[in-house]
Amino acid sequence: MAEAKKKAAKANPKNIAEKVRSAVEEVIVEAGYSVWDVSYYKEGPEMILEISIDKQGGISINDCSAVTRLIEPIIDELDPIEESYCLQVSSAGTVRPLDKDEHIQLACDNKLQATVKLYVAVDGKKEYSGIIEEYDGETLTIVEGEEKHTFDKKQISKINAEFETEIDLAEENEEKEDE
Repeated sequence: MAEAKKKAAKANPKNIAEKVRSAVEEVIVEAGYSVWDVSYYKEGPEMILEISIDKQGGISINDCSAVTRLIEPIIDELDPIEESYCLQVSSAGTVRPLDKDEHIQLACDNKLQATVKLYVAVDGKKEYSGIIEEYDGETLTIVEGEEKHTFDKKQISKINAEFETEIDLAEENEEKEDE
């Protein structure tokens, strides 16, 4: 019974992504990049292990190749995935989902333009766009023109932010190293 639970925990996509992130993040940061996200998911018939990276000035295809060469041996040695999968290292992009508290806080700190989608309409709308003014882990305040809207985190189905402006990723990496 305990073996079955261990196997189920190992196969959990979230557990796999967290395990891979903890194994490769330091090497990626030492190479001058930041890790935006690590996810493990099914796309069509394939399983995908995707690592989204960023750096000051943006990411090129050469950056993705260099990071892939750095982390492939680490992931192979770790061997966290029993089934076949495709490793993808990609740019985090200019429009990014804010799936983690630190992502939302980064967007707030840098006054980035964001789109907030709600599960249920508030004041007749299910989507709001503006600057994230405040975030405390439970509530988010967005400024849309002259109006401020505050939502509980559990009301929000999705948040995307536009990262077209330069942000200080080095500062973000320093904060992670201090933790």
